[in-house]
Amino acid sequence: MFLRSLTTPCLCLILCSGLVAEPYPKVVFEDDFSGTELKPEWGSWKSESLVRDGVMVGITPVDADHPSVNTIKLPPLSDLEVAVSFKFAGSKRFNVMFRDLDYKGSHAGHICHVGVSAEAIVLYDGKTGQFLKEIRDKRKAGIKLDEATQAMLKTKMSHNKISIDPEKWHDLVIRIEGDVMKTWIDGKLVGTLQSEGIAHQTKSNMNITTMDREVHYDNFAIRTP
Repeated sequence: MFLRSLTTPCLCLILCSGLVAEPYPKVVFEDDFSGTELKPEWGSWKSESLVRDGVMVGITPVDADHPSVNTIKLPPLSDLEVAVSFKFAGSKRFNVMFRDLDYKGSHAGHICHVGVSAEAIVLYDGKTGQFLKEIRDKRKAGIKLDEATQAMLKTKMSHNKISIDPEKWHDLVIRIEGDVMKTWIDGKLVGTLQSEGIAHQTKSNMNITTMDREVHYDNFAIRTP
């Protein structure tokens, strides 16, 4: 995998210091989108995403009631790393989400995710935060959350301001290690969250949700220690 925006093409990316280092060594899945259509490993839901000019183009249908979802099934994993190059091409935001489809304690098995825009990187523990079933049910029913719950939810996310050029390609890396999730863009550490839900042992699904139309993706990889 060659990272588009880093000057040193050495598959390098990560350490808590933010310095470059070797990625996790075991490749679970990778895709450079060099074919004419998405590989069969990719699932799609409420999505018009396709392969165009060697990249995956994330597209939400015009009348969809949910962002485009492009998903990869995983063997049950705890620690893992996702790397992907991206460029905004109309849409202003996308998420990289991790779920356990057999877990019933959170909405749709949501465990944790990272929201990416040109202005901010936001890391979430959804399992014990915003997607916790009792919280999700209250919100769906229109019940206002009490102050203690609202304060708790603030501890389940990490909002980090950034400024990147939406017209250019960038390299994103998300690493989960135990109860810590870290995010790098173009080799720079931009966000860290420590929260117990992140340590969920059986993450079985990764998906990219594209808000609106379009985000371009390339050089995708999932790795483990």
